[in-house]
Amino acid sequence: MPSFRLHSNYNPHKEAEQFVNTIEGNPSIIVITEPGESYLAPALRSSFPGARLIAIRYTDDLFSDSDTLWDSVWRPLRGNLPFFLLAHIPDELLGAVRFLSWKAADKAFPSQADAVWKGIRYTIDLLTSVMHTRSFFGRTWLKNMIDNAVRLDHPAEIHFGSQDFILAGAGPSLQYMTAVQTEPYTLVAVTSAYAALAARAIQPQFCISTDAGYWARRLFDGIPHTVPLAFPLEAAVPAAMLQHNPCALLSYGSPLETMLCTALGLFPLAARENGTVTGTACDLLLRHTKQQIILAGVDLAATQGLSHVQPHQSTVRLLCSADRIHPFAASLATQQFQTQSLEIYRQWFLQLAPERTKRLFRVRAGGAALPNITTLDAIPIPQQKTLENSGALCSIPAVNKEKALQPFSIRSYTIAAFSERMQTVHSLLSALHTEISAIITENPQQLAAQTVSIEKQVCALCGYTAYCNVLKAPADRESQHQLAEQVDGVFARLLKRTAV
Repeated sequence: MPSFRLHSNYNPHKEAEQFVNTIEGNPSIIVITEPGESYLAPALRSSFPGARLIAIRYTDDLFSDSDTLWDSVWRPLRGNLPFFLLAHIPDELLGAVRFLSWKAADKAFPSQADAVWKGIRYTIDLLTSVMHTRSFFGRTWLKNMIDNAVRLDHPAEIHFGSQDFILAGAGPSLQYMTAVQTEPYTLVAVTSAYAALAARAIQPQFCISTDAGYWARRLFDGIPHTVPLAFPLEAAVPAAMLQHNPCALLSYGSPLETMLCTALGLFPLAARENGTVTGTACDLLLRHTKQQIILAGVDLAATQGLSHVQPHQSTVRLLCSADRIHPFAASLATQQFQTQSLEIYRQWFLQLAPERTKRLFRVRAGGAALPNITTLDAIPIPQQKTLENSGALCSIPAVNKEKALQPFSIRSYTIAAFSERMQTVHSLLSALHTEISAIITENPQQLAAQTVSIEKQVCALCGYTAYCNVLKAPADRESQHQLAEQVDGVFARLLKRTAV
């Protein structure tokens, strides 16, 4: 490697101080690309003692002696950069983040710098999208959480058993799956795939949903009351399903989920929030089981014509809204161009660690490539130990008939009566409203603290934009007033809904 110099030969500390003096404002997070020997770290700590410092390295081994000077460090070996940044940058703090480059390093590593900054720009786009989503759906999520917690009549706990799994997405390739293929497996399906499975006489052991939008309720159409459901509190679930189906709650570990579940005697299953229900379901199985997982209908790419396996509720919706001015074919064409979210979902699978992907197999889909996951031509039947795949043999464990496999099961448990649950939640909301109002009025700086709290979560759900404005300027009276007004309005409606 040719020699290069990243820092002043005369006074690198002074050079670092001059660089830091150019940073405007009071950032909460500072991301610096390839800081070399890290002379910047002490200078940044001196000028911004409350900021979190993140170093993005261009190589896997250079300058490792100074990594401890940073709060977090990424190197190429850690995998996908956008997912690393998403894990370390809360979306509500995006406006208080400074992304900075050490120009000498960019000149020394031009290709690495180009790749890293493309990843940073992609991350900013993702965070901006998340902010828009939270701003639009925040109050819906909060309403769903309260409604589901109160109206859930048949809570249940999942016992996954010891059989291998098939995870059914709603991609077009799911049409090739048969009931015979699924018999030796535990079949987990996203709710949007249920109609297509039922049309092929295939019954999943349970269905999972995470979408919070009102349209997600239509994806439950046709699911019998005997089929168990798994969903987080924020999901949109039809009232009839809450009243009759066995329901296993998923929890992302947020303070509000914890408060509600604890108060109502609910026992949720730990899950990880994801941009796609299929990703959440896959992570759930990887986290709570040790078995192999076969992905079916996980195409992750738009195809010619219909983008979902048929029948599917999205197609029904398009057909119902089609007319001479808005023909069905034009609506389908529009769907084909909306592929950004599919690429985000694909990136989630690509960033999975090898120790996780070794348990994953994907039925050949003809969709987006996932080179880190073994591809199968078809779902293996019990007698098969290998499947021929593009001239090579792909081995997956065969069903062991000598050892009895524990099947999937679900156990219901008892909770308080509906009226008692309503009263409990009403009291919790009343106390929480009083506490949050006092914080906004008397101690808004508490909301800007870099800690997770139920007050911060609820403020973000009630009025995301106003909450972000308070984070930027806690002492601004106008921002405080706007947030307090929005919080009061949301709580007034929730308290009315839960009044006994």
